[in-house]
Amino acid sequence: MMLMKIPYVETMNKRFIPLIVIAAMMLALYQLASQHSASTLSDEPVILHHNPPEIIMFGTRNCQYCQLAKQFFDKHNLVYIEHDIEASDEQRQIFDLLGGRGTPLIIINKQLIHGFDETEMRKAL
Repeated sequence: MMLMKIPYVETMNKRFIPLIVIAAMMLALYQLASQHSASTLSDEPVILHHNPPEIIMFGTRNCQYCQLAKQFFDKHNLVYIEHDIEASDEQRQIFDLLGGRGTPLIIINKQLIHGFDETEMRKAL
């Protein structure tokens, strides 16, 4: 029995191979970044200069560094207010007025911190 080759189906399959490979690589890199970021948080206790500290974070749902900042706050039982700049035009405008260049933009005790920087966050606390 001889099978007929359908050129369109073979071409379609070959077109999807690079997309599948790229998607698999992106997923693997995301998983690697997630594992690495969780292991980079310091176990050193936080010393508070203001009790309780005033913490506000402007971020997005898919921002890896925003997730890392939230993990830091949760790990040290720090209460914070989170604003999603993609979900609220008002919060996006405030983010822009504060000079936001990327997420997260964190305000700790009135000190602006651009991006996730554990050292700067600890100093501001």
